[in-house]
This record gives sequence, C-alpha cells and structure tokens, in this order.
Amino acid sequence: MPGRESYSQSVARLFNLDAVQTVATSTLRTAQLAVTRLSTDRAGAGMSAPMPPEKAYIVTLHLRDSPGNELWKAGRKTPTAALVAGTIIIAHLEDEPTVNLRDPFDALLIHIPQIVFDELADDYHAPRISALADQAGTPDPVVHHLGRALLPSLAASGPDPRPFFDHVAFAIHARLAARYGRFQPSTGPRGSGGLAAWQERLAKEALAADLAREPALASVAKACGMPVGRFVRAFRQSTGMPPFRWLRSFRVERARDLLLNSQLALAQIAYDCGFADQSHFTRVFTAAVGATPGAWRRARRA
Repeated sequence: MPGRESYSQSVARLFNLDAVQTVATSTLRTAQLAVTRLSTDRAGAGMSAPMPPEKAYIVTLHLRDSPGNELWKAGRKTPTAALVAGTIIIAHLEDEPTVNLRDPFDALLIHIPQIVFDELADDYHAPRISALADQAGTPDPVVHHLGRALLPSLAASGPDPRPFFDHVAFAIHARLAARYGRFQPSTGPRGSGGLAAWQERLAKEALAADLAREPALASVAKACGMPVGRFVRAFRQSTGMPPFRWLRSFRVERARDLLLNSQLALAQIAYDCGFADQSHFTRVFTAAVGATPGAWRRARRA
C-alpha cells in the first residue's frame, strides 16, 4: 500500500471503516502474509476503493452471511454465489477487485503475495502455480476453520500472535495451492535431510534465547537462511520434533535443573522458564516427567 499509512490504516480506509485488526508475519525474506478482520454492523458502507494492483491474491473468508454484497473486478460486476459464512472469494490484485458493501459484514481479508506460492513449489521441486482459480462465494470448510483459529490472534491484547500465526498462515496457503492452484508435489521437500550443524545450533540458541518470550519462527528461519515452512520441516528432521515442542522440552529440562540446584520457589521457576504461570508449569512438567514439580524436587532431595 502506498504512502505513510500502516497496512491496517490503508485497509480501513479502502473499506470505509474506522479501524481494522491485522496480524502479519514475514515468512519470507521478500514478502509478507497479512490477515485483516473487516467487521461492521452498519449497512450501506458503499463501494470499497480498489486495492493497488500487485502480484498478489486477496482471499476473503466470510464469517457471517452478507448476501447483498457485490464483487467487482476491473470495473465490472462479477456474478457470485450466496456470500454466506464459510464461503471464500479469491481475486488477483491485478484485477483491482472492489466490493459494494450493502449488508453488514464480518470477514477475514487474507493478503498472499504470488511469491509465497512460488516458494512453496520450489521447496517441493514442483512446477510453479500459474494462477489460483478465481472463486466467488465458494464454500471451503478447511479455510473457514483455519481462519476462525486466527481470530484470537487478531485481538487487540494478549501474547505475541506471530508464532501461532506462522503455522496457520502456512496451512492456509498450502490449502489454497492444492485446492485452487492444482499444486502437486512430486517429491519430498527440498532440504528434507535436515538442518546443517550450524543452522541447528543457531536455531536452538535463538529459540531459547529469552524463555520469557515466544520466539517468532519467521525470525529464526530467516537467521538460518530458510523460509518458515522449509525450516520447520528441516528442524523436525534434525531433532525429531517441531521447534515449539523442542522449546517446551528445553523449558522442562531447564526447570529440572533449577528444581535440583536452586532454592527458587516454584512460581519463580515457572516464570524464569517461560511458562505462563505456575499452573501451566505444573501441567507441562507433570505430563513430561510423571510427577509434579514439587513432588519431583522432594523426591530428589530426600
């Protein structure tokens, strides 16, 4: 979007709204995935402004019925099926899509650059997708469920949503590629042999650098010179578990060391090891070692 506006401000202006909620992640070195929630109970918001043309797709997931709203492309009205909850619209931004917003609406606007699909194809040694097939009111329960899973991440407050968003965004664009781009990987992903030794060491150091905060997978992957999807697969191949499961295991091991070699209270250990609170610490620790932190400490000191 041109100018000095933030992405959220630009989208709000284009759709005649006061404000919107957006979460974005740099899953690639050169592009960004963004999801924006557009919602209003007001009827008659009118015609949206066209988004600037670029090599990217806009996927609209409807969260409520808005049968009176109309899709326009290149200045012409496009026939659509009933725009009800669970249906999607796929449009290329080079067609300068707009919407005549007659009804109240609640929808997710998913901005996906073409390069995301190019990279997915390259990872799997597959032909690149020439284009996603246009959709205009197509029911898609998979995208619907994945999109609804992102709603808490769009809340104004709460923990950093990017680690979770990275995974769900990758699932969404993989679904779109397979269902509407006829993406058919012929082999396993490139780099399926795992991380190089230096990449594994760097990744573990980055994941565990600050246990009080959830690391952004995009940043860790970028440090390793890899896109997120390939990094997650390679990390699993090298360690036997995905990055956040490895981090959970690391937190438990760090907690065991503090329980055994310090006099810190359980609540302090929970905080130092990055658990949400003492209750969360107890649940995770008990599931991992078969005893509560207090019982495990007492048994080792008996």
